[in-house]
Amino acid sequence: MIKRCVIVHALVVWRIKLFDDSNHLTITFSTLFLYNFHHYGFQMFKFIAKIFFFVSLLFIFNQAIAAHVVSLYDVDVLVVDESASSRWGAFKQGLDEVFVRISGDSIVMDKLKRPAAATFVKQYSYDPVDEPTTNEDGQQLTHRMKIQYNGSAMEKYLLDNGFPVWSAHRPDVVIWLAVRDGRNEYVLKENDQSLLKATADEALIRRGVAQRWPLYDSKDRKLLSVADIRGGFKEPVTNASKRYSRGPALTGSLIWNGKKWQSSWSLLMESGNRYWSLEEKDYKVLINKAVDQAADALGVVFAIRGSVGKQQLVTVWLAVQAVNSIEKYHRVESYLTGLNAVESAKILQVDGQNALFEASLRSSEDDLLNLIENDAELVKVDPPVENKSSPGIDHSSTELEIDIEQPLEKAVSESEETVVESEDELLAKQRNPVPVYYYKLIH
Repeated sequence: MIKRCVIVHALVVWRIKLFDDSNHLTITFSTLFLYNFHHYGFQMFKFIAKIFFFVSLLFIFNQAIAAHVVSLYDVDVLVVDESASSRWGAFKQGLDEVFVRISGDSIVMDKLKRPAAATFVKQYSYDPVDEPTTNEDGQQLTHRMKIQYNGSAMEKYLLDNGFPVWSAHRPDVVIWLAVRDGRNEYVLKENDQSLLKATADEALIRRGVAQRWPLYDSKDRKLLSVADIRGGFKEPVTNASKRYSRGPALTGSLIWNGKKWQSSWSLLMESGNRYWSLEEKDYKVLINKAVDQAADALGVVFAIRGSVGKQQLVTVWLAVQAVNSIEKYHRVESYLTGLNAVESAKILQVDGQNALFEASLRSSEDDLLNLIENDAELVKVDPPVENKSSPGIDHSSTELEIDIEQPLEKAVSESEETVVESEDELLAKQRNPVPVYYYKLIH
C-alpha cells in the first residue's frame, strides 16, 4: 500500500541582532515540505499557499515587535572633544544611565558599587554636532559620542550584587498629557511637534520606557475627556488606552500659572495606581522628574531578582485559551520566553483553541504572575468548569499524524514532535501536581 504522505520538518532560524547578544529578535520559519504520492497537484498548491500565508504572518508579527523594542544598552553623550579625558567621562556617564535604565531605579548608583566603566563598553564612535550647545562650564559640546555597552554583563553585575533587572521585555505605556499654557488647552498627540512632547520623549528614552502617544481623535474623545486625563480617572483612561496597548497608562496635567508649571500625574496599572504632583519653573526639569517617578514605579513591578542555579528553578503550567493559529501560538511562545522571570518555556499540548505551556522560572511564581497581570498579552480566566483540576487541554491530542486537509495551525503544531511531551510524562506530572494558571490571549 502506498503511503499517503512523507513529511520532512525543516526549521530555519533568522536572528536580527539589535543591541546586544542577549537582546535579539528571532524570526522562526517552521516549514513543512509535504510530498503527496497519492494526491498531488491542486492539493499541493493549497498547502504551499497556506505555508506562504503562515510565513507572512510571522514576518509581520516580528516586525511589530521590532517597532517597540527599546535600545537599552546604547547611549549618546555630548562631549567637548575626542580627548581621553572626555571619553572616560562619557563612559562613566553612559554607564550610570544604562544601570538606571536596566535596574528600573533612578538612584541605583547611590547604592551600587560603580565598576570600571570601560570594561563594559563594546564599541563607541563620534559624530559632529551641527549646532553645538554649551555645558555648565561654558564649553562647547561639539561631538556626539555613541556608546554601546555589554548589556548581558551589566545585567549579571546587577544580579550578582543583589539588584533586580528590568529586561528588554517592556510593555508599551500609553501617554495622556493635557496641557494648559495660558488660554490654550490641548492634549499632546502622536504627530504633534512640541517642546513638551520632545522633552517627554527624551526622558522616556533615557529610562527605557516604550511609549505610545494617542491620536486623540473623535474616537478617543468619546471615551476620554480632558477632565478625565487631569483627574487620572482609571476607568475612562484604561478604556481609551486599550486602543493602543493593554499595558500601563501614564496621565499628566501641566498648567502654566504665569510663574511656574504645576502638574499632577498618575500611573495606572493592574497591580495598583500611583499619583503624585510636581511644581517647577523649568518644564524640562519637571517632565524629567515625573518620568523618573513613573519609571521607578514601573521598575518595582517589572524588575526581577533572578535566582542562582538551575536547582532552584520553579516550574509552572500555563493553560492559554484562544490560541487558534500558528501566529498566535508563536506569539505566546515568544511572549513567555521574553519575560525575565522565565528561564525557559516549552509547549506541552495544543489543540485547535488552547495551548498548554510549561515555564521554568528563574524567579518566583509571584514575580511571573505579577508581570503577566501588568502586561498586555494575557488575561486571567477561571479554570474549565467541567474539571478544575485539569489544565483544560485535551490530553488525547498528542497523536502526531498530519492530514493534508487539517488547518495549517494544527498541522504545524502537531508536527513539532520534539517539544510535545508524551502522555506518560504528562500523567507523571499529574501525580506530582505542577501549579496551573489559566489565561486567555488578548486579541
